[in-house]
Amino acid sequence: MASQKETVQSITSANLTVRDSLALYPDLAWAHAYWDTKRGDRLAPRRRDIDPLEMPDILPRILLADVIDGADGIDFRYRLSGTGICNVHGKELTALRPRDLSPAAYGELIHAHYLDACRQRAPRADVIILQTDQRSRSYARLLLPLSDDGETVNKLMAVDSETQNDLQEFLRVVEGLRSDQVHPRMRLVRGS
Repeated sequence: MASQKETVQSITSANLTVRDSLALYPDLAWAHAYWDTKRGDRLAPRRRDIDPLEMPDILPRILLADVIDGADGIDFRYRLSGTGICNVHGKELTALRPRDLSPAAYGELIHAHYLDACRQRAPRADVIILQTDQRSRSYARLLLPLSDDGETVNKLMAVDSETQNDLQEFLRVVEGLRSDQVHPRMRLVRGS
């Protein structure tokens, strides 16, 4: 039996200011502090500076993406996908690209966030709400650039918050977005 294609009802993304808003997500605040310590005075830490044994609590919720600079522009390919990420998506993401995610509009949003993190050469945090005819999902995600040469972002480490899919958090975020009374440190990007 062929799987039915998901129809997007709405995709909403709220960009968070990294230092101030991560207090709402202690696990992401921890990941940012870990990244910052490993970075030192460089643009970003190298991939080899990141030790999975030092982050067992967040390891299942990490994606590691290679930055690919090709003829068609910058793209990304997942090198590693934690088990928690695979469970949420219902499949292994390793070797896929953000644009391979379903539904397509969601993949495009994730790709745009990755591009922004690379262009800014800085961490990026977002709350993302995806509503389709098949599922509703709300989560916070932190993107952390990695650089092997100290100049070029050649990988991104994405960490999803453990509070994803929590109904109370989802309802609080959705209510704030509906009333446009969003936390002052959030910037809205609405999609369809």
